[in-house]
Amino acid sequence: MSLPERLENAAEALPEDADQIRPANGDPHQLLIGLDASAAGRVLRWMMTHAPDEAGELAMVWLEEPAGQAPLSEIVEGDLPKPSRKVWRRVLHAARSRGLEISSQASSAPKVARLPDLEQSISAGYVSPLDPRGSRLVYLVESSAGGGARVFEILLDLNRGLGDFQVYRAGRRQVREFIRDVTRRGGKQGATEVEPERVRALIARAVERHPSDRPFPKSFSEWRRRLTEAVDASQTPGAGVREALGSRAPSDSAEASLVDAIEARALGPWPPVPKALEALLVEVQAKASGQADLDREVCKEWLREGLSPLYLGEASAFYAECLEESAYLYWKAGQEEPAQGCLAAADALRSNQGQESRAVQALIGVVADALALDLEKRLGAESLESEEKD
Repeated sequence: MSLPERLENAAEALPEDADQIRPANGDPHQLLIGLDASAAGRVLRWMMTHAPDEAGELAMVWLEEPAGQAPLSEIVEGDLPKPSRKVWRRVLHAARSRGLEISSQASSAPKVARLPDLEQSISAGYVSPLDPRGSRLVYLVESSAGGGARVFEILLDLNRGLGDFQVYRAGRRQVREFIRDVTRRGGKQGATEVEPERVRALIARAVERHPSDRPFPKSFSEWRRRLTEAVDASQTPGAGVREALGSRAPSDSAEASLVDAIEARALGPWPPVPKALEALLVEVQAKASGQADLDREVCKEWLREGLSPLYLGEASAFYAECLEESAYLYWKAGQEEPAQGCLAAADALRSNQGQESRAVQALIGVVADALALDLEKRLGAESLESEEKD
């Protein structure tokens, strides 16, 4: 990848510095001018850890600038992955050949095998995509007082609270394997890394929404305070992508790609509760039973009409949230167009304009198609029963 592309990755990974990184448009000189001292150090450390070749290119340019030597001095060779150390040594050699002495810090930890990206203390969060009904698995990984790590695995439902709660204790090697497993699962189930506090926000929000007549999962009470105390439940991953991308209108191609994903069953459709769907089916079945040679498209239109208030009424906030949380995963995967499409559809729902959103109408259409098949089976069985009675 090019240096500008890697710097865009850094902006995504370091949202607090993104507004200083992006205006430089990948120019190392402009980047150094735009970054304050602490931000320059953070960016270079991230680059050295995650993109060593491009980091070396950046460091070579910064060597020529008096202001660039301070962030270089913050690099700790012993804390770098092995490929990065080779790049860093080339930078140090180049500095010495120019008569410069980079006063690199001493290693902050002994050279032991480390979890990737977790460094000295273990603190990480991961979220899976929303399943077709609006549930997802989230993970928190943190250091354990007795050594090793503790892993929380929690099933959350955006509309119905906590579904399951598990706690595991493991050594660092086991945690490394666990993280590799949950992030590399095939299909749509691979988890995405997110700031631990945003995972805690998802947990806190689920606690707020958990039905009062259903007990929390076993053992959750022991950890509830630790996981939710002093947490802002509004700062979920969806809020993070809002901060990064804002509410800019998506391009036509962005909206089209999102509609394609929905129609291909890669996103959504998060159908209404079964009770509401059953009531709608009974209503349309009664309407269709008295008509001969009924066109299938007419039935689908009746179903769409019945589904619209279920998506655009009181539940619209739920669907807006599903779209925002999905936007985060698209954004982290480098797919900004569908991410923008998700945010625009969420905005349409929150402003009571979901009827005009092609993405929202696609969600409704997917459920209408599924109900139409069910209705055909019911009407076929009803016709058979009538023939037997005759």
